[in-house]
Amino acid sequence: MSMRPIKTWSYPGNLLDALVDTRRVVAGVQLPLPVAGVEDARATIQRMLDQLDHHLIPRVREEASPAIVVVAGSTGAGKSTVVNALVGEDLTPSGVLRPTTRVPHLFHHPLDTSVLSDVAKRAKVIATEAVPRGLALVDSPDLDSISGENREIAHTMLEAADLWIFVTTAARYGDAVPWEALRAGADRGASIAVVLNRVTVDVAAQVRRELVDRLAEEHLETLPLFVIPEAPNRQSIVPRDVVGGLGRWLDSVAAASATTIVERTLHGAAESLKEWLETLAEAMDDQSAAAKDVRGEVRRAAAQVSHEGGERWWESIPTGALTARWQQATSDGGALFKLRNSVWVRRGHAREQRDEVLHAIYRDLLEAVESRLVFAASSVAEAMEDALRRAETGVGPWLAERRDPRDARQARERQAADASRRWVHRCQEIVLALPGVEHGIQVIGEPGLTTALASAALGIEEARTVLMILTSPQAVGAAVDEAREELDGARRHCVNRESLDMMRPTDIPSLMPDSSAKIRLRRAELRGLL
Repeated sequence: MSMRPIKTWSYPGNLLDALVDTRRVVAGVQLPLPVAGVEDARATIQRMLDQLDHHLIPRVREEASPAIVVVAGSTGAGKSTVVNALVGEDLTPSGVLRPTTRVPHLFHHPLDTSVLSDVAKRAKVIATEAVPRGLALVDSPDLDSISGENREIAHTMLEAADLWIFVTTAARYGDAVPWEALRAGADRGASIAVVLNRVTVDVAAQVRRELVDRLAEEHLETLPLFVIPEAPNRQSIVPRDVVGGLGRWLDSVAAASATTIVERTLHGAAESLKEWLETLAEAMDDQSAAAKDVRGEVRRAAAQVSHEGGERWWESIPTGALTARWQQATSDGGALFKLRNSVWVRRGHAREQRDEVLHAIYRDLLEAVESRLVFAASSVAEAMEDALRRAETGVGPWLAERRDPRDARQARERQAADASRRWVHRCQEIVLALPGVEHGIQVIGEPGLTTALASAALGIEEARTVLMILTSPQAVGAAVDEAREELDGARRHCVNRESLDMMRPTDIPSLMPDSSAKIRLRRAELRGLL
């Protein structure tokens, strides 16, 4: 094989940056929704990452590295024998033990040692002058190896290849696995040659014709095809002149500059990458549309439940125990009965009684409000889950199943407790702004006034009367209305949190509107560079 100068890729910096950015963006895409074609889209993402990680980025980053020629094929196809025959030396073991090649063997010219590609990190590297400079010959494990690790290594080697030599036999050329790999290689624009090995004279013509027809059916009729006859006495070593056609073709590749192969493969791989990017963008659009629809379903169900009970929904809050406490406290002999008696209210034991009673009322108040907010949120959750499970697509049921019932209940109760306390705090701000509140503070304190206003907002007339005695009677009505508006806000908050928690699995960047724009931007950038 002839020597040739090494020509490096022109202006690799911009291209490398674009490929690295593309890799980052693609790796960040999530397609969680079970819409039509999502499995294919996820597979496309993996293909792009494999292509970028194992071929495009390493090839552009290591622009002076040799062109990678991978000899691949099925178990027992004779790959190692072909490699040995091509270089004219017994460089790699061959035999009947399957799989013979367990680790990739990479053969390169000694002068190319310092510029080997990333492939060398995953192979046993052997320097030999039998390989022309600028080419690296890889003997790969079997594509259909019984070892899953070997199969994975074989496919990784193919992803990194600039040129593929597929070796098959008369008995194995119809196997599905090699054809899948051939189609994948052709799709990404790799240079490929097919070698039909170990063909006996009596079936050579028929097998060659059938293989040519199969290549045509797969739209691969332009691939060069070489036939190697069965060696005499099934020798493991094939004379160089027997593989002469393949050797001359490989010589012509080297003479024409392996950089041409690299560049053509890069362009072919980049074209496939651009197509995959558009396919991914379309899949992201489908995901975004499905996420929008399912969010709309959640919001509609939440809105329907949140409007139940009308403006006076607060009347449904359970206040039986709370009302009884107020009636007892304001009845004859109760702790809040003599509020107009200035002498009595100043007595220490009377103040202690009022504080004790009002604190008990406060506890009942919080419990009643929290239970109603939890009920409202639970009703919304049930309505949303029912609506999602009735959805015509699989996205609704998928979303309904995302929440763990125990976690949802704990979050719901925590939200209700926090919202109840925030509402009480808002009631305190409202009551302390009432005219004449100083007198009320002296009698029952700020907590007592706050409890009275919150209770009045729940419709307890005894609490309203206490407020009117201790503050400005004319201002109490407006304060109660404002407290009810704040309570309505607390209920809306719990309902909204419930719907937001339900939609949380769709709250990822890849499902946002126009999220596919970043993928199409990467595609446009690559089109400008390649």
